[in-house]
Amino acid sequence: MTDEYANPNDLVFYVKYHIKPEFINEFQERLMNVVENMTQEDSFVSAFVHQYAESEGRFSMYERWTDSSKDAFMTYQMEGKDYRKEYEKRLPLISETPRKIHLLKPLAYWISANVKPSENDLIFYVNFHIKPDKVEDWKKAALQVLNKMAEEDTFVSTFLHQDAEDPSRFTIYERWNEPSMEAFEKNHLNAKEYRQVYENMLPNLMQSMRTFRILEPLGSWIGK
Repeated sequence: MTDEYANPNDLVFYVKYHIKPEFINEFQERLMNVVENMTQEDSFVSAFVHQYAESEGRFSMYERWTDSSKDAFMTYQMEGKDYRKEYEKRLPLISETPRKIHLLKPLAYWISANVKPSENDLIFYVNFHIKPDKVEDWKKAALQVLNKMAEEDTFVSTFLHQDAEDPSRFTIYERWNEPSMEAFEKNHLNAKEYRQVYENMLPNLMQSMRTFRILEPLGSWIGK
């Protein structure tokens, strides 16, 4: 079941968009059309589209493919598909700032056997910048926390990555079946002893403060 969503050899991208206010609706229509076509590609694995909770003009997409490399993806997908051409031509004109594409190295993932993704999920994308000599310590601590998280009743999924260009940077994409951030903090962040142990360790492991975004889900697609 889990390989429908991810496997360790996937090519993983996290794409960020900043769209001009007057073009938000147009962008969403164009992006959804591209994603619907993406799902028909043999190498497509999964895609999740979001809007930032605090900014309606900011969007992101988490996508996974089985293409062999970023170069192969750019050649066969980004540059080789007719359905992308008008979208790619239009995107710079409707964007406040250029699209940012982050290539991620997948390290591990956890998928609930009981709770499926839904459009009401609470979604986080968390960034960590770890001290070079503390990377292995952080990975060990993070894996312990993520294994515990996966046992929670409202856990949906989590994907752990290392930045493909900077081995001291890591990201976690996580989904929960929780109604709000307040509920999540009450039920998990402030209620679980294993989290408190981890939180106490973090300041000594990080180069800079952890950052995270709360994402509003706009759509989920799983490959054939």
